[in-house]
Amino acid sequence: MKTTRWTKAFVAVVAASLFATACSSSDDGGTGQAADVSGAQAVADQYEAAPTNLVLDTPLSKAPAAGKYVISIETPQPISSAKDDAIQQAADLLGWRYQRILMGTDAEAAPKAMDQAIALKPDAIHFSGTPVSMLAKQIESAKNAGIVVIADSVGDEPIPGVISTSLDGTAQVQEWGKMVASQVVAESEGDANVAVFSITDYPILNVFTDAFTAQMKAQCPDCKVDLVNQQVTDLGTKTPQSVVSTLQRDPSINYAVFSFGDLVLGVDAALRGAGLQDQVTFAGQTPTPDNLKSLKDGDNSVWVGFPVQILGWRVLDMLAREFNGDDLKPADDAFLPTQLLNKDNIEAAVLDPETGFYVGVEDYQDQFKALWLK
Repeated sequence: MKTTRWTKAFVAVVAASLFATACSSSDDGGTGQAADVSGAQAVADQYEAAPTNLVLDTPLSKAPAAGKYVISIETPQPISSAKDDAIQQAADLLGWRYQRILMGTDAEAAPKAMDQAIALKPDAIHFSGTPVSMLAKQIESAKNAGIVVIADSVGDEPIPGVISTSLDGTAQVQEWGKMVASQVVAESEGDANVAVFSITDYPILNVFTDAFTAQMKAQCPDCKVDLVNQQVTDLGTKTPQSVVSTLQRDPSINYAVFSFGDLVLGVDAALRGAGLQDQVTFAGQTPTPDNLKSLKDGDNSVWVGFPVQILGWRVLDMLAREFNGDDLKPADDAFLPTQLLNKDNIEAAVLDPETGFYVGVEDYQDQFKALWLK
């Protein structure tokens, strides 16, 4: 990759552009403005190397008390299970009791799971993905029962009863969108026609696609970005054909961006079947083990490293601070460690040898122990 010097002035310009630029899908006419390829490359270069620390560096005021009881509402995705496995490891270290309630897929699955969790009278309930507004009634009930609630991977601000929504929240996901867009602009040298595949029913995914689009327009005004919406039931079924049809309609598309890695399921085979496997480069956030394996096999794509185990430990870190009476702001402000993963640096990236998920920081458990005074 090319290397250029990062400047604070550029950060300020990009940050302002993200708020000033409309996040609609495509640009029908050229502006004649040159792409800021060197600026985009500077952003991408920041995230080439593997992270070495948790980013969060404020220790607890005292070691957490043992005996807390925490319940997670687990959504039916492999990455959710991997995160909760990590929470279990952290709970074992702290001497806390931990339980999962598996959430169904019907429209009322999340409220029903929350009601079930509240009835068990834990000290804290953790959920992810579900919009906070959908659980307002349950959150109020939990608050009245003295149960702490924490959410990750939602695009909402906390409401009374929820101590934090910052983990994999709006600010973090916006950063990931900016990272991926900068890589696309730099790699394409300002000549990108992008189809973004996402599920707009999930607000947190819209945070990613909006930030990606805004960064693209800020750095490459004449690059094209079009959003192709999918449904939850399309994963692995209709999405592969949707990608094929999109590329066939517009042969100039040279990037396919996915708002989460599971959307790629079946897409490779569909593109090969249509003879389109060389038309586009893949990019996105929240890669699956299969996405990362493809990188190891030489696939020319780019993914944002999503440290699922560290996210799990950060959930308990936030709860430990709350139970201690510590200030949550240092943890709310600290992003997750991450990097841009590609075929050139994937071999040096820290992956979980058992699950294949991205870890990022090899000694993260020891670093948490230091923060927790354990």
